[in-house]
Amino acid sequence: MSWKDVLVIVSEAEADESALALAEALAKQSGQCHLSAAFLTPLPDEPLAYEPTVVAGVWAELLGRARQEADAERKRVEARLARCDKPVELRNAEALSRDLGRVAAVHARYADVAVMARPVEGAGADLREEIIEGVLFHSGRPALIAPPGWKGTSIGKRVVVAWDASREATRALSEADDILEFAEAVTVLTVDAKPKMFGHGDQPGANIAAHLSRRGLPAEVRNVDSMGRSASLAIMDEATALGADLVVMGGYAHSRLRELVFGGATRELLRTATVPLLMAH
Repeated sequence: MSWKDVLVIVSEAEADESALALAEALAKQSGQCHLSAAFLTPLPDEPLAYEPTVVAGVWAELLGRARQEADAERKRVEARLARCDKPVELRNAEALSRDLGRVAAVHARYADVAVMARPVEGAGADLREEIIEGVLFHSGRPALIAPPGWKGTSIGKRVVVAWDASREATRALSEADDILEFAEAVTVLTVDAKPKMFGHGDQPGANIAAHLSRRGLPAEVRNVDSMGRSASLAIMDEATALGADLVVMGGYAHSRLRELVFGGATRELLRTATVPLLMAH
């Protein structure tokens, strides 16, 4: 059964166009599907000052300005949603920037999947990444990330499953059940995988491909050598070569701190992916 309740999380009409387009295509592809949008307004943190009356006055001015700018942007989002083929429920939420990820997670809990735009370098990228992380860690729902400029009409025809035999990868694959029903080709992709008793087993990727095949999915295994590339670059290179329209992967198999310090596939893909990512933690 395909997803019946799709949520798109937005804060800017132009910057979130790819997410809006992907959510609309997904809702149309899924048939009788409810589509909703959560418009998030980041509020400024309380300014630091010695005099409480000064703080109150400055903060009130900052809050008023943030809400005024958000109101103008919300109207642009409403105009974009009005062009959708079906009615879209619009929800509004505001919170301090540091709390916005958890607010987004609350809204995501009441949908089958949360669609968001991939962060791009520049102002606001860190906040967007924090919102995605909030959904991944706190909603219990999968996150579907749209790359910049996405203008397709469907997803899930040619799927790459980035498989590292982890709990997170297993969870992501489980969350992908409803989209895999549209698949014409599913490639289980491993990068630098080694046979291991507590992991891949004797043949990396073979067991999960067999599981997918028993469910009637056209699954095959592709084991690749990174040849000096990062895991994320190897995944994207292979997805591009295969003509994939969706990559399914676990999010943050390592701690966020470790990925921040040492790098990691999740963090890098959140900044560089060129095809939609379905992630779960």
